[in-house]
Amino acid sequence: MPIFFYWFRCTIRFWNSLLSSNNPLLEKIVRADLLLANRSDTWTYQVLHALQDLPTSQQLLDAIRSRQTINLGQFELTLREHIIGGWRDLDILTPHEAHHSSRIMRTHHTHFGVPLGNTSGWWDDRKRNQKPVLPLYLRLDIPSNLSCALSCLRLSGHNFLVQRMRHDRNRRPYELKICERCDWHTIQDEEHILLDCPHKHLVRLRTQQQLIFPPQFEDGPTRLRTFMNQPDIFGVASFVAKCLALFP
Repeated sequence: MPIFFYWFRCTIRFWNSLLSSNNPLLEKIVRADLLLANRSDTWTYQVLHALQDLPTSQQLLDAIRSRQTINLGQFELTLREHIIGGWRDLDILTPHEAHHSSRIMRTHHTHFGVPLGNTSGWWDDRKRNQKPVLPLYLRLDIPSNLSCALSCLRLSGHNFLVQRMRHDRNRRPYELKICERCDWHTIQDEEHILLDCPHKHLVRLRTQQQLIFPPQFEDGPTRLRTFMNQPDIFGVASFVAKCLALFP
């Protein structure tokens, strides 16, 4: 599950805890925020706006407006199915083929997410019934700067051309976001920078790390996922942080 899932789950837990509090001041704050729910700078407005995309949105919106608790178990199931549905719509596409509005989702699903289907290790019906857990790197005791680097890479929070040009005033087509650090005429995306780019600084970083780098001839969307999921999470995080530092 993406971080969005855990953020949303924590938000609903927070809402339920607000309602169960016996603090009179906190109760007044909740009531006041609800009265101002039409203002975009209020907490209630932000939550109501986020809930609108869910299949059972009206039921959830009514619960918030009437200060009722939300069944967390049912909410988790609804949110999971909603997210999985979004991934499944993109499951047959590569990042190169996806529309620009969904390319960040497609990139995450291809390289960092758990594939959908019945293949061993994929997100199948059995795993769907299990309680979601945070990604492994967020459950390990690694320095916060390295954990942050992995999050930035996974969520397209980096400065590679494939991401930077998404927000440029003169936005280039995806196929023209060619790496400026080498002469391969290849799109400067996550896989190219971490695994392939022959720029001397990147090559030096790869030789310094005792990591397993999938061979270039192993084409396909699993290369970067295989690299990211190797046992040495600390080494992967350190390498990713150093690569991101080359693109300030």
